[in-house]
Amino acid sequence: ISTTRASTDLAIVPDLPRSVIQDQKAMLLDLIAAAEAGPLGYDAVQYGARIKPSKPPTQMTIAEIFDWIDATPRQPHAIGRYQFIPDTLDYLVTKLGISRNQRFSPTVQDQLAHALLRQAGLARFLAGELNRHQFMNGLARIWAGLPNSSGKSHYHGYAGNKATMTWARFDAQMARIFGDA
Repeated sequence: ISTTRASTDLAIVPDLPRSVIQDQKAMLLDLIAAAEAGPLGYDAVQYGARIKPSKPPTQMTIAEIFDWIDATPRQPHAIGRYQFIPDTLDYLVTKLGISRNQRFSPTVQDQLAHALLRQAGLARFLAGELNRHQFMNGLARIWAGLPNSSGKSHYHGYAGNKATMTWARFDAQMARIFGDA
């Protein structure tokens, strides 16, 4: 995860009402979740994890998720609707000041994903500083299920990662959500 500074203020895009931006973010998160988690959504655990958590992730605290990670070395640990990997989860929880005693609820997972959207350049994209393909490549650097402009996952082959949709489908869905920006 890059720690570059990203604006969290949606006011930098004055021509779009806040409700439109929120709807677009929700649709974008749905697209990312479709690429990452499949039908299990917020309770998804990476398919390659041989030992799954003892209960659904949304019923676990963040501390319990880290306990599961520590107790099951040498296996993939991506978890939740957005398939957070341990280093990313640790970074975000620390950066956002979320207690490890907090339940890994859908609300918390969405909060973490919103931070990653900012990191990928959402505010810069909405302000017209990044074009759609640049933003898509930024998203693909964060989420392994999304293709970059090469058509492959930025993490292709690493821990079994691959893009779960084509670049053409990703681009078409982004155009549907955001227009031809």
